[in-house]
Amino acid sequence: MAGCNKPQLYLTTIVLTVVFLTANQAVEGRGKGLCARTAYPKLCRPLVKGSNPRLATLSTICSLETKTRREIANASKYKNGNKQVTICHEKLRDAAFNLKKAKYSLHKRHTKMLGIFLTRAVSDYGVCVNTFVDSHQVNTVQNAADELRKTGTNCLFLSTLIRRSNRRRKRSNKSLRS
Repeated sequence: MAGCNKPQLYLTTIVLTVVFLTANQAVEGRGKGLCARTAYPKLCRPLVKGSNPRLATLSTICSLETKTRREIANASKYKNGNKQVTICHEKLRDAAFNLKKAKYSLHKRHTKMLGIFLTRAVSDYGVCVNTFVDSHQVNTVQNAADELRKTGTNCLFLSTLIRRSNRRRKRSNKSLRS
């Protein structure tokens, strides 16, 4: 081992460790699919099948719409006499509107507007949750709104993957034309 010194050995060890860990994370990420990097993977996995970010986003928006409509009906039962439930009811209706617009934007492949409408929906859910937190109330409407907020956050992340895949497609089309 005539030409091997300690600093070179340490550097080689560090490089090999980083390469191994990076490769290992990439394999783990591929195995778990699109939900692996979302904020709430356990909420994401039942909604997302396959590796197409556009279909994953659509599936998640549809699930959010269904659950939001259910919670609007639930909140309407309790909104009389409870200011927080009334505010949450209004915000859930706003979220439903924004989800409808997000789905339309996805259909039209307008990813910037998709992101804007999903952000608005997540914000609406967040206002609903915070209304209850500020008043020190805990109830089923708040719990459902919190789950919707988390699922919406996952959906927003999935929508960013669409943008990336569209950019790649545009780049590959440009290179084919050249």
